[in-house]
Amino acid sequence: MKLAMLAMAPLLLAATAAPEPHDTGAVVAADDAWLQAEIRGDGDFLDRLLIDGYRSVGNDGKVSSKADIVGRARARGNSPDMAARVAKWRAEHPSRPTVTIAGDTAILTWISTKAGAGDPVSSCDIFVYQGGRWRALYSQHTAAGA
Repeated sequence: MKLAMLAMAPLLLAATAAPEPHDTGAVVAADDAWLQAEIRGDGDFLDRLLIDGYRSVGNDGKVSSKADIVGRARARGNSPDMAARVAKWRAEHPSRPTVTIAGDTAILTWISTKAGAGDPVSSCDIFVYQGGRWRALYSQHTAAGA
């Protein structure tokens, strides 16, 4: 009996956790947490964040699945090199987030703020609000503002 209760503990914690706000700030926070999980190689977090059937289309047209992303993060683990590459990329590609929410769906776009870039969208993440939290459904990335 005790073993069964221990096995259910994560489910009970998830069910009793306070819901995330249903607002734009929470969508941006979910996206930020996603990036940090990628840097830390936290496959468990990514597995919870990405909905089954999640797809990401890179600026080269390559499609990655939830399993691809979770697997790469787990294989990479916590990576100072990944953190450095992300920091360098973000410094070279300044952007600002914009969020549009329609019901339980949020579209987060990252708009380049690089001088002379003309305000292009560099990526778009679609989130859905399920079970009191924002979860990622789809991503599309472009080379805009590069």
